[in-house]
Amino acid sequence: MKVVELNKRIYTVPENWNELTGGQLLQVMEVLYGRYEVKEAQLKLLKILTGCSWYRFFLTPVEERVDYLYLTHFLVNESSLTKQLLPVYKGFYGPDDDFNNITGEEFVFSEDYYFKCFTQSSYDAPREMQEEYLNELVAVLYRPKKNGYDLALNKDGDARQPFNQNVSAYHAKNTIKKWPLEAKLAIFTWYEVCRMQMIEQNPDIFSGGSGEAAKYGLISVMRVIAEGGIHGTFDQVQKMYVKMWMVELNEKYEESKRATQ
Repeated sequence: MKVVELNKRIYTVPENWNELTGGQLLQVMEVLYGRYEVKEAQLKLLKILTGCSWYRFFLTPVEERVDYLYLTHFLVNESSLTKQLLPVYKGFYGPDDDFNNITGEEFVFSEDYYFKCFTQSSYDAPREMQEEYLNELVAVLYRPKKNGYDLALNKDGDARQPFNQNVSAYHAKNTIKKWPLEAKLAIFTWYEVCRMQMIEQNPDIFSGGSGEAAKYGLISVMRVIAEGGIHGTFDQVQKMYVKMWMVELNEKYEESKRATQ
């Protein structure tokens, strides 16, 4: 966080995405995906980061506001959002920071919907968001709380109801579709950054580091891990955290390298 003085008031301003509040994240999404001129967008973002009122913001001398526009640059460059800033939204609970409690089964479905979120008519054409699949992605990640779950104890580290494809599809069509677009885009941004970080941290597992597909294919990954029986049956492997998948697959990769030496 950075401390700045604006119009004789002191403000603590985030310096990266993970330092935003959930409310700031939603406002930032609305600006970044809105139809604003560059200067207007920057001023809106600066106001969001400082948290000052519009009245006080407009009383601030223009040159002073311009001097602090650099504080918004991290928002318009590359996102680094891996912290869960929206742990609960409209009664639905989201996953933990940085994929910490995403299961392999969830990951298979979330990846499928992630790639379906965009269509591209030609190589040079911009990606166009498909909100139907965005709803499906969010519904996989955000689910109602388990009955009687004690958030204070948080025994198993996940307040969400167990993933069920049919239930998630129902929520996508009947509940998530009604959420504001900026909320869904915030969740999408978090997911995209977390998955890219996982790909970068596991270059031997993902083909060419692009993340387009795992070397074994995501469904086949479960079979590969289940083969040895160390982690139980195929169904049990589905329930493993995807980060544990990465540990196991890296071990298998190292074993295969040693066997060929």
